Amino acid sequence: MKKKLVIEMVIYAVIVVIGIILMFTYQPEEHEIVIQKDYEIEWNGGDD
Repeated sequence: MKKKLVIEMVIYAVIVVIGIILMFTYQPEEHEIVIQKDYEIEWNGGDD
């Protein structure tokens, strides 16, 4: 029973380490956002 718990904890630790490494090394690709020229943005305030 204890051996199974140790194996499970090692697997969880490996998954966490891989997740942390991916979190710091992942660089998302930049996408160009195209907005139509007749598109208008209206601002109605926000402090109502």
